[in-house]
Amino acid sequence: MAKAGDSVTYRQTSSSAGSAPYTVKYDFASGTFKGAAAVVGTVTVNGATLAQAGVGTIYLDPVTGAALGQDASSPGASDTVTSYDPPDWQQRLANAGVVGGGSGKIAVTATITGKSVTDGFASLGGATALVIKYEFLINRDANETVSTAAGAFANSCKFRVEFSLKDFQVQGPASTNPLLSVLLPTLQSSFVVPTQVTLWTTNAVPFMLPKSVTISTLPAPTGAITTTQELVAVTKAPR
Repeated sequence: MAKAGDSVTYRQTSSSAGSAPYTVKYDFASGTFKGAAAVVGTVTVNGATLAQAGVGTIYLDPVTGAALGQDASSPGASDTVTSYDPPDWQQRLANAGVVGGGSGKIAVTATITGKSVTDGFASLGGATALVIKYEFLINRDANETVSTAAGAFANSCKFRVEFSLKDFQVQGPASTNPLLSVLLPTLQSSFVVPTQVTLWTTNAVPFMLPKSVTISTLPAPTGAITTTQELVAVTKAPR
């Protein structure tokens, strides 16, 4: 898990028409989240904007490494935070298939609060939170060596993950507005499309993954888009 002084840089490429590769660097330091100690990862993006990359400052539990929340990447929405239940869902997901060939499911609830939510639903009377419930299905494959620009990582755990949207709720006054039912299908489609992810994990990387390949299937005529995220540089603080 990430510690203060760690730094990792990833390169992301996509098969989407007109897309260009970009890099995302996370620098970790000691800080706080909602008044409690946290490891804070600040982000630097090259080749895209923060909003285009869909990333923002992240906050991790300093003991377990669990994701506590993430600031919104959109300009003017820095008070927008996503929190998760369970907070250690990423670790649980990885542990769902402990042995080669294993599989498991995990339910995850994401709660989004802050400026982008209140502003986005102001015309419907206002909202206090978006609550999104997902179900992840994970399959564990045999360990293998994964090669990245930052080097090869032997005996990495390999997983194949699929996720689906189970529920989407708007909390606050907007939840009783009749117009919300008209907007919900569009809102739901903006948060999830049929997606399959192949990913590798290793203790040699202090945060995230050495490599992941995501295939998202969008409506015609776009079809399947493949996105690859690959580690290109890593610096680890003393353990």
